[in-house]
Amino acid sequence: MLALPALAACGGIADEFLPNTERGRLEVSVARAVNTNPDNVTVSVTNERLRFARGMLARTLPPGIEVHVDVSASGFGTYRFGGGWITNGDLYLGRHAVPTETIEVVSSDVRVLAVGIVPDPTSPGRQQVKPITLKPGTVRLTFNTSKVDKKRQRIGTRIEDSLVLTASESPGRDVSPASAKPGK
Repeated sequence: MLALPALAACGGIADEFLPNTERGRLEVSVARAVNTNPDNVTVSVTNERLRFARGMLARTLPPGIEVHVDVSASGFGTYRFGGGWITNGDLYLGRHAVPTETIEVVSSDVRVLAVGIVPDPTSPGRQQVKPITLKPGTVRLTFNTSKVDKKRQRIGTRIEDSLVLTASESPGRDVSPASAKPGK
C-alpha cells in the first residue's frame, strides 16, 4: 500500500503493451523490412500516455515482400520506460511488453504466405518471425509462444494468438483505420 503513492510520484500507472492480435495476447511489431520500404509493411500505433509510436505489422502486405517481426507478450507489474545511457527512465506500473520465444508459427495457406522462424541478427539467442508474401490472398497467421526470463528460459504457459493478413495484388499499402488500432 505504501508503494503505490511512491510509484505514482515516480511515473504513475501506464500501459506500454500494444496488442494487435485477435485476442490481444501478443504484440507483433516490425523489426526489419527486407525487400520493401518499411512504410509498406507497418502501421504506426501511438501510446498517448507515454508519448511514443511503435511500428506494428500492417494487416495488408504488398506482394513478394519479406519482413522480420518481433513477437512480445504482456506482463503486468512495474517496469522502466524512457531510459537511455544517461538515465534509467521512469518507473511505471501496468501492462508492458515482455520477450517471448516463438515455438511455432503457422500460416493457414502457405501458397499465399510462407512463414518461418529465423535468428535475430541484432541479438544473439533471440529469434524473429519471417513472413514472405507469395501471391494475393488472405491468410491466418497463428503464433505459439512462451514468455522467457533474462536467461532465455521459458516461463509460464504457452500463449497462442493469431491475426489475419491479406497479401494484396498491388505493391502499395491499403490499411483501413480499424486495422491500425491495437487489438483489432
